[in-house]
Amino acid sequence: MIVFDIGNTDTVIGFFEGENIINKLRIRSLKNENSIYFEYRILNFMLENNIEKRDLLTAVISSVVPILTPFFVNFCEKFLAIKPIVVIPAKSGLLQVNIDMPEELGSDLFVNSLAAFEFVKSDCVVVDFGTALTFTLVSEGGSIEGVTILPGIKTAIKSLFSQTSLLPEVRLEKPSSIIGKNSMHSIQAGIIYGYESMVLGILSKIKSEIGKPLFVYGTGGLSAVLKDISSEFDRIDIDLTIKGLYLYGKKTQV
Repeated sequence: MIVFDIGNTDTVIGFFEGENIINKLRIRSLKNENSIYFEYRILNFMLENNIEKRDLLTAVISSVVPILTPFFVNFCEKFLAIKPIVVIPAKSGLLQVNIDMPEELGSDLFVNSLAAFEFVKSDCVVVDFGTALTFTLVSEGGSIEGVTILPGIKTAIKSLFSQTSLLPEVRLEKPSSIIGKNSMHSIQAGIIYGYESMVLGILSKIKSEIGKPLFVYGTGGLSAVLKDISSEFDRIDIDLTIKGLYLYGKKTQV
């Protein structure tokens, strides 16, 4: 199976043999590029890693970037001779979506929830450290009950730099002190310590509102940045989204 997680910053393509991830490719989700940009990188990656087209029998696509979706649908049909399964949360029937407008739920959040619930089979919250930082609550009955969304770490940094003239760009490294002694140190302290406090605070409020134990699942490429609060998570899996896409494909075919 081949799965596509088309995000605002990157697109992650996962290759599965059975339930096992055998390879992953990450491509920038450049909205001003044409289909050739994506086709060349995927086909070249497959060639370099000896991935045969004939071995890929199913394709699943999650996209939060509508303008890019047709490129990947066309890739599957043109190069793999597969009609891909496109994730539509409100119509899947795999999990209930108990929010005011189910069609607004991001397909990435849906497959995250699907994979997390498949693992825990109980009340859980999935924290995704991506372009946006999201908290998705799933009930023990298999229903997505709601989402909390705020800017992701890199999104916040990019906004800070775009609105200021003198502040330097910084690496995402945690300084030893929260009290900055220079511009770089000050920004690092504010971002890393600030996001740690924000994640802990939101989790605390969600748990307080729900009033019962929650399994806390972490995912997303930036989940490792806040490693000092990793003890607050019961499980961290940066591949949760593509594992959810595999499950979606497997369950949809049955």
